[in-house]
Amino acid sequence: MEPSILFDHFTKLYRPYIKLVHPLLDEHQLYPAQWLVMKDIAINPGTTLVQISKRRSIEKPTTRKILKALDAQGWLLIRPGEVDKREKHLYLSESGQAIHEKLKLQIGQLQRQAIEPLQLSDDEIARATDILEQLYQSLLAQLQNDEI
Repeated sequence: MEPSILFDHFTKLYRPYIKLVHPLLDEHQLYPAQWLVMKDIAINPGTTLVQISKRRSIEKPTTRKILKALDAQGWLLIRPGEVDKREKHLYLSESGQAIHEKLKLQIGQLQRQAIEPLQLSDDEIARATDILEQLYQSLLAQLQNDEI
């Protein structure tokens, strides 16, 4: 089987998924990239712009714009580093946490509704997740090798 089929299916899956999630994000004037960064901060409180950029494979200027938009909504708390005052540690504000929790529940429900008809076992979901993670790590390694 051609490897391109796997990537074609991933791309085919992505568009309808985003179309289903978009109305939920639109309620809060959020874009998918902003949601990913918001989730990242919720999972990694006290993170920095550089750490988010690395974890999400986003250029630093793009991450900076996303953070600026989230901050303009009042969804971030930005604190200087204890050792290096130039470093900014990022947290979700109370309102940011509320939006994150609400969207996390709504999107989780949408995801469960998408998977339920397939009657996948936990092992099947875990295996698919593992394969996607391995593929992600392989692509990251290729990118890092190209940068050297």
